[in-house]
Amino acid sequence: MPIDILLLKNKLSLIGEEHLLHYWDLLSENSQDKLARQIHNLDVPTILSQKQLIKSPLAKVPPLTFEPFSQCETSGNLRNKKLGEKLLAEGKVGCLVVAGGQGTRLNMAGPKGMYPISVIKHKSLFQLLVEKAKASGKQTGKIPPLAIMTSPLNHEQTLAFFKQHDNFGLSPEHIFFYPQEMLPFLNQQGTLFLEKLDQIAMGPNGNGMSLTSFVQNGIWQRWSEKGIEFLNYVLIDNPLTDPFDAELIGFHATSPSEITIKCIARQQADEKVGILVNETGKAKVIEYTEFPLEEREARLPDGHFKHRYANISLFCFSMNFIRQATTSQTKLPLHANLKTASSLSRENHRISSQKIQAWKFETFIFDLLPYAQHLRALVYPREECFSPLKNETGEASPTSVRASLQAQDRRILESITHLPSPVIPFELSQEFHYPTPQLLAAWYQRIPQPNSNPYLEP
Repeated sequence: MPIDILLLKNKLSLIGEEHLLHYWDLLSENSQDKLARQIHNLDVPTILSQKQLIKSPLAKVPPLTFEPFSQCETSGNLRNKKLGEKLLAEGKVGCLVVAGGQGTRLNMAGPKGMYPISVIKHKSLFQLLVEKAKASGKQTGKIPPLAIMTSPLNHEQTLAFFKQHDNFGLSPEHIFFYPQEMLPFLNQQGTLFLEKLDQIAMGPNGNGMSLTSFVQNGIWQRWSEKGIEFLNYVLIDNPLTDPFDAELIGFHATSPSEITIKCIARQQADEKVGILVNETGKAKVIEYTEFPLEEREARLPDGHFKHRYANISLFCFSMNFIRQATTSQTKLPLHANLKTASSLSRENHRISSQKIQAWKFETFIFDLLPYAQHLRALVYPREECFSPLKNETGEASPTSVRASLQAQDRRILESITHLPSPVIPFELSQEFHYPTPQLLAAWYQRIPQPNSNPYLEP
């Protein structure tokens, strides 16, 4: 079908972006078609919202109408864990993994989930995740399904990586992939721009729409028909997380909660984590960049932070809530941050690409919290569930994450053997993280010999 250039111009004129057609006559027919499809898919109300957001940055600062979040209980309840294991064994639990990020800050090309992170075997984040699913299935007798949300930036690479490794031994019926959508960048003048002659600069739209895409891609329907009632939600770059946390599932199931938050206590005032609060009777997360400094630093007489709990993007959702929240008029706010992006420029009749600071827009999953009528939180020790992989060096780097993984393996091995763990580096099979009665019996008071084999298996 011929491209209606007048229609494209009329649409772009509504948002003052006619300049996107500046190089139109230089494009091949295929490139013209590619750019035309992108313009056709631009959502005018969303772009106008993006423009308004960066014009009024102070509107991002929340009013001081919130109070400390208090609906928390502490982890460590064996009864909840047993209930969660029963629900896993009955096939009522699935896990959604957010894995749309690139490993740019890790100086790697490709999906962050491909990063080799384990201590001895250098297993990737993806491999550890799949092995946890298989180990959980061995423990309960039912392999729980995984849904992995990619982005258009890494979807094909992710699929190729899993195909190359034959899904790390996981049957295709237990693993599902789908890409999130994209939102256009705006430059610091508040306009759209091209990163290539036929490509509008865009980035993934954040994890806020992950559940909507989960439903739109048909996975919710398939899982619901199989009897799944609960969805654990995790991020791929946090290898300490337990994607099939039986205690969290059991705790969630003991009440009519629609969302259960798995959170930790804050350690530092300037820690880069969202902070849980109550606002007008609803749970809410405020990003540390948007949190008033005085409130962020405020402490109680006992020395604890006034706002004590940090969000680490670990949740358990009821499947019924997911359906309701993604089919109603739920409208999540946009969050804007300056990021480095590529932009075309034309000087002396020469077109070149340059790096600029541009506004990237995202939605966040925690903005769903106020839509829940029933919500609770379970507080875990940080060392059990949070060590994100973000940077090549320093904080949240491979070095710090591997140290956390090693410490976790030491705790798990000591809890099973009831003996001190080896002092030299070693790595546990994921089956130790989901031990069967047979494994517990075989390793009780057994002294491991990691000198000859630092990778310990059942």
